[in-house]
Amino acid sequence: MVILKRFKVLVLGDVNSGKSTLFRSLAQIEPDVKEKPSIRMDIYEIIKRFEDERYLIELHDIPGRELVKTAKSKVYDSTDGALVVYDISSPDTFRHTYFWIEELTSYSGRKHVPIVLVGNKSDLREKSDRTLNPIDAKQLIFRLNRTSMRDNVEHSYEEVSAKEKKGLYRLLDVILRSMIKYERSK
Repeated sequence: MVILKRFKVLVLGDVNSGKSTLFRSLAQIEPDVKEKPSIRMDIYEIIKRFEDERYLIELHDIPGRELVKTAKSKVYDSTDGALVVYDISSPDTFRHTYFWIEELTSYSGRKHVPIVLVGNKSDLREKSDRTLNPIDAKQLIFRLNRTSMRDNVEHSYEEVSAKEKKGLYRLLDVILRSMIKYERSK
């Protein structure tokens, strides 16, 4: 099996945003998943098909607590894409997405990295009074896209439930499409 390209994708977000549940759920629903041993974070390799080609997505679950500065450069280096996760029932986790996006930009060595902003825990939308309106996330993506369009980087928003495995199938397809589009435009 020939792999056309390997992409490094970080899964970023606050503790309790459901990021690790999302990470594990993605690994469980995707065929061709291999777990890579790691010391500080979990890594899965997922083979995805796009336009009759195979791509390897190396998915890294980054700890929700801050990494020491020396580790950040190593972890974020050569990142091709990111899933920035927040809990739709926790406004603080949404506000912290700005921190994660800034950190990604600062330490990845790239001006722009394709991002999918992931509103997790959609299963709580009907059960909680505190759920965030998806318009806030869509406005953030709109602003990110305005600043990165010149570099042909496209960001998007997806709402999922990692617990119920809803919306997950699309998630890797969306980030893969964005990364391929960006690579082709270079």
